[in-house]
Amino acid sequence: MTLVGNPCLLRKAALAAFFGALLSVAGCQPAEETLYFEGEAQATTFHITVYGDARVEASDIQRWLAEYNHVASPWDSTSLISALNGSVVVAPDHPYLCELLQIGRALYYETKGALDPTLAPVIEAWGFGVGPATLAPSDTLALKAFMQHVGDTSWFSLAHICTGDSPAKLALNQGRPAPGREGVRTQLNFMSFSQGHSVDIVCDSLRARGATAAFVEIGGEVRTFGVKPDGSAYKVGIDLPQQGKSSEYAQTVELHERALATSGNYRNYKVDPATGAHYGHTLDAKTGWPIQTDVLSATLIGPTCAEADGMATAAMAMGMEKTKQWLVEHPEWDALLIYGNEAEGLQVWASWNLAE
Repeated sequence: MTLVGNPCLLRKAALAAFFGALLSVAGCQPAEETLYFEGEAQATTFHITVYGDARVEASDIQRWLAEYNHVASPWDSTSLISALNGSVVVAPDHPYLCELLQIGRALYYETKGALDPTLAPVIEAWGFGVGPATLAPSDTLALKAFMQHVGDTSWFSLAHICTGDSPAKLALNQGRPAPGREGVRTQLNFMSFSQGHSVDIVCDSLRARGATAAFVEIGGEVRTFGVKPDGSAYKVGIDLPQQGKSSEYAQTVELHERALATSGNYRNYKVDPATGAHYGHTLDAKTGWPIQTDVLSATLIGPTCAEADGMATAAMAMGMEKTKQWLVEHPEWDALLIYGNEAEGLQVWASWNLAE
């Protein structure tokens, strides 16, 4: 899905610079027990509302996201994930890195490989990563080379190391850089769920600082906890999948102790200069090609934002029918899928309508 393919209806287009511009933060306290923070981060915006006697300032939000950036960002050459991908041996002593590895492994199993972090070199080749595209759609031999290590599950051992008291270190490719012009080797990209993971990190940090309730949104990825003082529901509008910014909502949903994330290909795509064909950023983990799907956008609602983010990307790769079947098997989840075309118009399918 890229999967992996990177989120929102506000966003996965912004993944191309996901952790680039951290952050301009503004905070104020108009009421004694309510704090508002908003600003820019991860090449998008964030809006956070905190209730209760929370000991939080704007600088705290900045520090938490900067620390996460230094762990998870492939755009930061000094980050821990960049170190791993560069075959540097890393100590398994940072909880965010270990969580990324464990969540990534769990999502790989849950989606039967549709969400595969080892697509990293293919994501880069198509130009959906840090640098410009190096792969032409017609160059099938080059694509085959980039796919050489996709599906390699040897990195699962890194997630296993993080679960115990093992003295072992974390290392991809046995800590040896790969030879060759392309440097093709096993590499990891967690951008399909790392923005959602950062939302979870902020929520956990707010709880630890005394917040009794909060609404946290980063680039359209949302998680809430607790009850607002007035008892009203947290409401989130789900954008229509349109190029450019949209002020139209397909639907508005209420969240209570849940997380929401959306993925779509309608903003983050490439155009083949030779044919004019559009290629979305969600990749098929089996072929390396941008997925051809009947789903224009997928919104998943579940227990954590990392899981919702990853499953939203996976839904784009799996398509309508497989996603519906997954939801039947996981009734604790909800989803809103938007599909259609210019000729027939947009159609909306929501899992909660099944009970009506």
